[in-house]
Amino acid sequence: MRTLWLCLIALAPFTAHAQSAAQASAPRRATTVARNDWRVTLTIFRSPGTGLQVSKGHLAAFVAHYPTVIKRDGAQRGTQFVRLGLAAYARPDARTSPYASVSFAPSLTKGWSNSALADVGARQRFGSRYSGQLGVALLYAPHTKQTRVNPTVGLGVRF
Repeated sequence: MRTLWLCLIALAPFTAHAQSAAQASAPRRATTVARNDWRVTLTIFRSPGTGLQVSKGHLAAFVAHYPTVIKRDGAQRGTQFVRLGLAAYARPDARTSPYASVSFAPSLTKGWSNSALADVGARQRFGSRYSGQLGVALLYAPHTKQTRVNPTVGLGVRF
């Protein structure tokens, strides 16, 4: 949890600086999406996972498959989760936006318990339909009190 808080604190000045710099620049560019439009996005890989995300304004809800490799029983093993969660985007109508998300992650793999997952990072839009996300996730299994930190990368296609 400490790593998650440190990441959130590290992103706060970046967001404030980016907003003040955007206000200081003379011409304003058009945004890529309207802030209050409902958006449905097919997400691929680990940010937030392979699944669907529905968003409006700053908030998004998602359900996705989250694969990762975790060292268990002395060996690196593929571990699979379903992520059910919420994300918040600092600047949902901008090309680049910091985000934070939290989710419940039921395990699909024998030998690893259900977990909680939180991640922070940045989303970059590529035109009006495509986006990429890059971040870091903290995976916590309360039953075994184990914590893992994973890089997260993902692609999105908006419908």
